[in-house]
Amino acid sequence: MSGFADISEPTSHLTAPQKPEEFSQGFLLDVFNDASDLVSPSYWIMEAYNAVFGFNPLEEVIQWFAGDWESFAECASVWQNIGKACEGVAANLKSGNSSLDSTWDGNAADAAYIYFDELAKKLTGCRETFDSLQATYERLAHAAYSTAEAIKGVLSGIIDGLIIVGIEMAAGTALSWTGVGAVVGYGLAALEITRLLKMWGDATKMFAQAQTIVNGGIGVLESLGAEIYGHFQNFPSVGGNYDNPAVA
Repeated sequence: MSGFADISEPTSHLTAPQKPEEFSQGFLLDVFNDASDLVSPSYWIMEAYNAVFGFNPLEEVIQWFAGDWESFAECASVWQNIGKACEGVAANLKSGNSSLDSTWDGNAADAAYIYFDELAKKLTGCRETFDSLQATYERLAHAAYSTAEAIKGVLSGIIDGLIIVGIEMAAGTALSWTGVGAVVGYGLAALEITRLLKMWGDATKMFAQAQTIVNGGIGVLESLGAEIYGHFQNFPSVGGNYDNPAVA
């Protein structure tokens, strides 16, 4: 029976997912840790928040990226591994079918060959769909991570600017008795606020672009999910029981 030995070990592919390289430093929201460390709870920084945005931009950004994106990214390798396992089973079926065809003839043999051939093709189709799932998951996770990294840079600039605004507002208030001091302090703060609003606009545009990618990806995932469901619902079935007329 050596001719019917498996040529692949499908279960060897069913391993635990590896941590994606982009997330090797930890969860996606960890990219904002450095920025959060810069935020001072002082009165004037809070006043700067309110004067410029009316909210804490760091907290707003964290809400944008809420969710376990690392686990989402790891799912990509899970889909790939399942696809490889399907391909391994298909390879064994094709090899066994070839061996079977060379040793068995007749109507039953022909029916068996067709059944195993169709089953192998169906599993190969599953592999292709799982590969598409992997690629889509990786693309969405990369979009989230790269956008978070870009926004982190903008956010660091915003926080630096808020500190400057806080200092200028404090200076304007402290020197308000001079008249000129108030004009200079609050005037400089107004210029910095204008710059910060533009930076925040840039950040929201980045997020909107990433959101567009994610929304499009959701549609692709729904389609692939339906495709996988179809694969497993429409597996070839055995035509019927085989009754050998020579057997009473």
